[in-house]
Amino acid sequence: MNHSVFAKLIISLSALCLAVPAASAQTLTGYDVMKKADEVDTGTTGSYTATMTLLSKNGSTRVREVVCRSRDFGGVTKSVIVFRTPKDVAGVGYLTWDYDEKDGVKKDSDNWLYMPAMKKVRRISGSDSGGNFMGTDFTYDDMGDRGLTKDTFTLLGEESAGGTGCYKVECSAKDTTEKNPRRILWIRKDNFVMQKGEFYDKQNNLQRELTCSGITLFDGIWTTSVMTMKNVVTGHSTVIEMKDVHYNQNVDDSIFTVASVERGAVK
Repeated sequence: MNHSVFAKLIISLSALCLAVPAASAQTLTGYDVMKKADEVDTGTTGSYTATMTLLSKNGSTRVREVVCRSRDFGGVTKSVIVFRTPKDVAGVGYLTWDYDEKDGVKKDSDNWLYMPAMKKVRRISGSDSGGNFMGTDFTYDDMGDRGLTKDTFTLLGEESAGGTGCYKVECSAKDTTEKNPRRILWIRKDNFVMQKGEFYDKQNNLQRELTCSGITLFDGIWTTSVMTMKNVVTGHSTVIEMKDVHYNQNVDDSIFTVASVERGAVK
């Protein structure tokens, strides 16, 4: 499991964490909390559909449906997300290969965005990582596995979020040029699922807020059913609702290539 935001939906499917025994705050550091969250088993494969509802400040809405598949290949987790509806984004695909940390080093992920209207594949580089993904309030960086080497962690204490006891952890990016170099995460004490997150800009102003709800067991794995990301500056928000969630079932290895995304192999 990784501690990034959208990766919990794309790679480990919404912060899917098996329950592990909570430990005393006195025995844990911020790094310890995030390491526990990062190491929990999330299954070999994952499959789900989801609705993305984009809400503007004036109340207008846009609804999209996506399908996602993921597989742990050992050393690299590959995932693909494809938009089904509406027509203007149908067939858009996003492919990610996230590499595990090895010897304290985290290789940058490989990411590709396929735009069927232009019949073009765009490689997403590190300089694009702070951009919004397909008009949502999630960034490309949210969708990738940060690992543990890109940040330093400070345990700020214990605090309730969503009516649940949590560890409150400050995550400070070692690269201060990132769009959100400071994040504060509320990690549940009972199962180490993220309950809430705050994202701060380079001037240390609160930029985005994430809330998670409907945390439910699917196939024995804790799943965050609803994720809401709000941009507190613009008032725009994105709500992702998970459906048809399945783990450890057959997922075709061959779909995790650029060519497969271009062919529309994921339905």
